[in-house]
Amino acid sequence: MKFILFPLFFILMLFSSCQTKRVVERTPQLEFIANRSKNEEIVYSSYFKPYTNLKNQLIVIDAGHGGDDVGTSSSSTPKYQEKSLNLSTSLFLKDFLQKMGYTVEMTRSNDTFIPLVTRSLIANNYNPRLFVSVHFNAALSEQPEGIEVFYFSSDANKARSLQSKKLGETVLGRIIQKTKAKSRGLKHGNLAVIRETTMPAILVEGGFMTNKNEMEKIKDPAYIKQLAYGIALGIDDYIKQ
Repeated sequence: MKFILFPLFFILMLFSSCQTKRVVERTPQLEFIANRSKNEEIVYSSYFKPYTNLKNQLIVIDAGHGGDDVGTSSSSTPKYQEKSLNLSTSLFLKDFLQKMGYTVEMTRSNDTFIPLVTRSLIANNYNPRLFVSVHFNAALSEQPEGIEVFYFSSDANKARSLQSKKLGETVLGRIIQKTKAKSRGLKHGNLAVIRETTMPAILVEGGFMTNKNEMEKIKDPAYIKQLAYGIALGIDDYIKQ
């Protein structure tokens, strides 16, 4: 009987150890959701390594949404989720920027949920040259279409607001040039990731997933690549001004 029980006990201990490891790996993010202020240092430090050199050439890309937060979805079938398009566009953008010689960090590089405040903390810790958040749009009506870029305008930090505006203008111009999409203009937006960051920051809305004609373009990887290339060219123009 002892010879039977010992292997069973060993197997149970091994299984318990594996389960514990999985729980521990997920704990920081779960703790953050439950108690943001207490655990934010633990959580955001798990997403990046300290960065100290070449900060003038460093760019942080934020692929919006992720994990259980899918963002918006296409109105046509098959359904496309915004979170996946955001990530695909961001990865193309990263590749273009790296080929241009820039150092790039991302708030997420896979299908992971990152809280909004954590995204800003990641960017602020890196202290990059600039920050770009990538999204796609939605509306109650199927009519709206086009690309718009948001920046945060603040009297408390007019210099950053001015630089964010210049960045947004340059990026939007290049996107329209490359995609031939309708421009909806540069707008002020009180959005967390561009409000709470401390460097020039913009949020790009790459088109309306609720507009069937525009969605036909958005779901084409070649179009997404051109969109990302336009953002990259705009960033490069802004930095070299």
